[in-house]
Amino acid sequence: MTLEIALVSLIASLNIESSSDTAALEAIGEISTQVFLLVLASLILSVALSGGCMAAFRSLSTDGLMSPYQALFSGLKKFFPLLWSNILHSIAYGLGFLMLILPGFYLYGRLGLFPLFIMFEDKSVMDSFGESWNLTEEFATKLFTLTAIFMGIQLSFGFLGGMIGFDGMLLFLIASTAVKYGTLMPLFYLFFSLYQSVKNKSQLGS
Repeated sequence: MTLEIALVSLIASLNIESSSDTAALEAIGEISTQVFLLVLASLILSVALSGGCMAAFRSLSTDGLMSPYQALFSGLKKFFPLLWSNILHSIAYGLGFLMLILPGFYLYGRLGLFPLFIMFEDKSVMDSFGESWNLTEEFATKLFTLTAIFMGIQLSFGFLGGMIGFDGMLLFLIASTAVKYGTLMPLFYLFFSLYQSVKNKSQLGS
């Protein structure tokens, strides 16, 4: 069970809808510590995942033997640069989504290689965005198309669930989590493959 599902399951167990306002506030107060810890753990792991996935992909491409825990730990070692860059990345593509959605997909793809530069080249937050933007310039259209497909699946699934009225159900949350990571992992691997391909070409040409 993921942390997101555990969090919703914990809140759903309170049965707030059938309680008075006072009782609901008391119930929420009783689990505030658990909710805080779950949210904090979810934040830490999701940030570490953005870097850990790249380390794992690199290990696989070089026939390495990095375990999932080692990959996650490598992401944790770069936690603060990854945290700030994830926040700025979210703000950037979030603003893009406000501009009729499609610019959000574009910005997500063009800036999405930032964990690679942080993990493998020790770039700063802003430098990692600049490097990502420059590296993806030649492939902007293809990257936009593939990003729109993967992210569009996530958005469509959530939108349809909300329309039908399933968005508050635990089973729907489980399915949403599966769709989220089922589309993020191929997208992360796409970013890694593009980075690796460009770097290999530059090394051969030098």
